[in-house]
Amino acid sequence: MPPAPALSDHAALIQSLQRLVDVIVSENEVLRRHEAVSHSEFADRKNYALRELMAAQRGHQSSLLPDMAKKLIRELSSVLQENSRLLKLHIAALGDVSDIIIGTLREAESDGTYGKTDRYAKT
Repeated sequence: MPPAPALSDHAALIQSLQRLVDVIVSENEVLRRHEAVSHSEFADRKNYALRELMAAQRGHQSSLLPDMAKKLIRELSSVLQENSRLLKLHIAALGDVSDIIIGTLREAESDGTYGKTDRYAKT
């Protein structure tokens, strides 16, 4: 059995969990408000926080985690479920908008408005 993590190791784990929770909560708030935002920025922030968490959790056994870390893991699970739900809604909405645009373009092509021949060209 590996030695128990030092107190500073626990603190690093708790801080990294809290940062990841904070990033997900921020993204969820933006998604709920339907704000225009760079999703790549959130993806970068989540990836960085996840890498930080993976580094901080090395050497920890789940049975030896402090109560605060266990609480944050439960909170992280909850906010990730909400994040997944919100992202799915936004992806579905983007699909609907795309379908409307494609349908409108097809209708415009079929009525001859944007045909290849110029009806007003001199012959």
